[in-house]
Amino acid sequence: MIVGKTGERKSFFWIYILVIILGASQLTSAGFGDWFGKITGDATSDTTSASVTVGNNAPTIAFVSSVSPVTPSGGGTQTFTFTFNATDTDGVANLNNSAAIGSISKSGETTRSNSSCVAVTDDGANVRKYNCTIGLEYWDGAGTWNINATISDINSATASNTSTSLTYNSLLAMVMSPTALTWPSVGLSSTDTGSDDPITINNTGNDESLTINVTAYDLIGETTPSEVIPAANFTISNVTAGCSGNALVNATDVAITSAI
Repeated sequence: MIVGKTGERKSFFWIYILVIILGASQLTSAGFGDWFGKITGDATSDTTSASVTVGNNAPTIAFVSSVSPVTPSGGGTQTFTFTFNATDTDGVANLNNSAAIGSISKSGETTRSNSSCVAVTDDGANVRKYNCTIGLEYWDGAGTWNINATISDINSATASNTSTSLTYNSLLAMVMSPTALTWPSVGLSSTDTGSDDPITINNTGNDESLTINVTAYDLIGETTPSEVIPAANFTISNVTAGCSGNALVNATDVAITSAI
């Protein structure tokens, strides 16, 4: 009888385990979360968002080539060229070639620039060399100009270098026209007769502190050398022909004060 009871207790024990397993299966098939939510009143599901930030290293410009002094081109544009190296630790493919810019500036002067500097070579995986050509006009001021090299990457991070400068030399130059003057018919009694040819002088250099000086010589008679028209009989003005203006002096520089 004791053995029988022990056997019955064992049978009851296994039946109890089976009921627990079957109950768990029903909870699982019905959704434990739903069951838990009904008991606690808490939400059983929700949504969220996630963002990932990918780092970007800004480029740098460690080298800009030096430039020899530049002399203006009389009446024209004088170009010069410099190079710079852009470094991007994310690789040269991360550099924006269309954002490679070179410029040159001086206080009181118009900044000259080239927004289309050219990529020429790569030095390894992270360094790219650019070539920039910029033109300076003949009237741009002499002195020290500051060179600025700029580059951006494809993520708009920008680098610049202003460590290099250029010396723009002074140029004294001019173009004058005509080089020979003519007069209308002049008689022995004629006075106050102006030349048919006003002289035009263009400053084709960048020197601004200028004066116009005229050296005249007495006119010696071709038939009778002893007959002379003195240089002092001529005057020069920047407005109209006539007796006004600066009187000339034989074989002497005379500053024309009416012209700048």
